[in-house]
Amino acid sequence: MRTAWTRHLFSLLAVAGLLLSACQPAAQAPAKPDAKPADTKPAETKPAESKPATKTDAKPAGGGQLTIAQPADATTMDPGKSTQVLNVNYFYNLYDTLTRWDTDLKLQPSLATAWKNLDETTWEVTLRQGVKFHDGSPLTAEDVKATYDRLLQPGKTIVQSGFATIKSVEVANPQTLRLITDKPDPLVPVRMAQMGGQIYPARLASTDEGNNELARTPVGSGPYKLVEWVKDDRLVMEANREWWGWEGKPPAFDRVTWKPIPDDFARVSALQKGEVDVITNVPPDQMKSLGDGRTTQVLTTPATRTVTFWMNTMEGPLGDKRVRQALHYATDTESIVKNLYAGSGKPMSGGLADTDFGFNPSLKPYGYDQARAKQLLSEAGHANGFDVTLHAGSGTMVNDKQLLEALADMWSKVGIRARVEMMEMAQRQKMNNDRTVPDNGFLLINPQSTLLDADGSLWRLFHPNGLGGKYWVGSQPGQRFHDLMEQARTTLDQERRKQLYAEATQIIHDDKPWLELFQEEIVYGSTKRVNFKPRADYRLIVSEMTASQ
Repeated sequence: MRTAWTRHLFSLLAVAGLLLSACQPAAQAPAKPDAKPADTKPAETKPAESKPATKTDAKPAGGGQLTIAQPADATTMDPGKSTQVLNVNYFYNLYDTLTRWDTDLKLQPSLATAWKNLDETTWEVTLRQGVKFHDGSPLTAEDVKATYDRLLQPGKTIVQSGFATIKSVEVANPQTLRLITDKPDPLVPVRMAQMGGQIYPARLASTDEGNNELARTPVGSGPYKLVEWVKDDRLVMEANREWWGWEGKPPAFDRVTWKPIPDDFARVSALQKGEVDVITNVPPDQMKSLGDGRTTQVLTTPATRTVTFWMNTMEGPLGDKRVRQALHYATDTESIVKNLYAGSGKPMSGGLADTDFGFNPSLKPYGYDQARAKQLLSEAGHANGFDVTLHAGSGTMVNDKQLLEALADMWSKVGIRARVEMMEMAQRQKMNNDRTVPDNGFLLINPQSTLLDADGSLWRLFHPNGLGGKYWVGSQPGQRFHDLMEQARTTLDQERRKQLYAEATQIIHDDKPWLELFQEEIVYGSTKRVNFKPRADYRLIVSEMTASQ
């Protein structure tokens, strides 16, 4: 006989099933789990059937070499210390997570082969057997526990907020562990795939010395292992032939060299000359020439990432929401997308990309209105404007400096005097991690949704316990917003969650605690000897690539 709790649990698993198809717009009907558990057995989430990530006629020959160019070098090899795309690309090649998203953003097994609820706050996870780290040591439940124990400690990493619903981790046996949550959390299987969830040996997770070693010398279990890192010149990986994911097939590329090439046109030139095989951050005005090239191609897809700026709202003019609204009216986002990004992007408002569950299509961007901007500035007591500084790390995104210069020019027309300051990526990462945006300052952050759900973006970014909550709190108490987000993360009724998120996104739309511009589109360039499907989550995973014959 089914109990009320069993019926309740089926609802919870339906929520988890929804996240398997969350790459689609939120308005679509949620996907259902593939199968329901028998009445006499614990409810279990069935992982989606594992399929090849890329559909292509090319067959991996093995032994090939690949060179990838990004705008900047890595700043760390520690997955807990960065969510910047440049670094994340390394993490997902060197390490494994418990679950993973495939190229269609459907949840798949990884280090975890199965997961199920024992009760409403306990998830039991079964680990893949026979997995070894790159140093030859076996990967066990103790390593997962040590990694997660570190993630759950405030201040140890910058990704703790994404795992905040998990209260503790218990080891049942070397291949089984249990994640204990403080409240029912339907998103646990998805949380296991997110940034920062990469697993490393307990000896590197448990001490500060180990953490420091991890930042320099990664020890993961992923498809590639680090063999050389010459700062600002090259980072070289070799295929981990013992990786479980090859499934008996040879890797298409045995050796991968990542090269930092900061200049956009230098990256394009290197691709055209055959010096590199794949480039990120393709300049929009080079898309046509690469796409029409005899040996090159352009690969694009809508992204889960948005172009936004932290602002210090704790004091000064930016503490007044009328000023923040004025900045949006003073910004011609459509012109920026058209002229700087060749139309590759969609103006946004409300804090979410349309790939996130909770996206509110009724919220429209403010639109370009200089008169309204001047009126709001005058009402706020800043008719004569004020001084601001726009900060960005070189290589954060394509045309990042030009973006800042365009904003400065637009804002000057309403009396706001903006200075542009570009910085090295390491300095930018420190400003982001330390939350030290100067007074009247803005920092380009273009955050990426970590869960394909508003919980992985709005809660993570704005809640006091999340990644950047103190800026929101500095703007105003925001208690209604916080209450909405807390209710949504433990509510099992999907329609109710949509309602809660609709009100929360309305608050973001009205109060503008950050500068939000547009949802990105990802653009890669590659030689035609390389085949891969671009991922909406920006992860460039070499094991998903094949080589043309």
